[in-house]
Amino acid sequence: MTVGERVKSLREKQGMTLEELGSKVGVGKSTVRKWENGMIENMRRDKIAKLASALGVTPLYLMGWDNQNTPLPSNVSIPAARPIPILGTIGCGEGPIGEESYRGMFFVDRTIHADYALYTKGDSMVDAGIHDGDIALLTEDYDIEDGKIYGVIFGAADEAVLKKLYRQGNKVILQSCNSRYAPIVIDDGDMRVIGKLAWVCHKAQ
Repeated sequence: MTVGERVKSLREKQGMTLEELGSKVGVGKSTVRKWENGMIENMRRDKIAKLASALGVTPLYLMGWDNQNTPLPSNVSIPAARPIPILGTIGCGEGPIGEESYRGMFFVDRTIHADYALYTKGDSMVDAGIHDGDIALLTEDYDIEDGKIYGVIFGAADEAVLKKLYRQGNKVILQSCNSRYAPIVIDDGDMRVIGKLAWVCHKAQ
């Protein structure tokens, strides 16, 4: 389901007209119609947040990254969303797959403490609920706590992976969450922590 289809479905379920939704968001009904028909692909960040609030969902759900569409009680307000940068792709598979590039902004609820986001690639972390195509939200926390999930850069190519970390003397174990993948053991000085996993947003099916 596209963003526009999701907007239309939510609007119709609530018995709201194009004009009524436009009034809540601060645009005309023709703009809402264009959103729903996919004629405007790049919505402004402030309009996404207002649309989500008007429709009673989070910006994450509206954009297709959280398929949990649980209606909110009328007396509960949605926390304002804030944008964080998507800075590339991080590997969750056979060896490191890293790609550092700015991919735009991603909206998160202000209750979630995260500094940036990365798309995930691979299936090595599926038992931790992290799947190919999800968005991992990371904090700039570089102190290793055994058993927690971190983004790590290592190897000659300085590529990034998402793994559970464990210290063992002057070694660090990079542990996948999938029995098909063996642990990776490296010297402490041969890796760099780029952030601690704070949240995972699952791509809507």
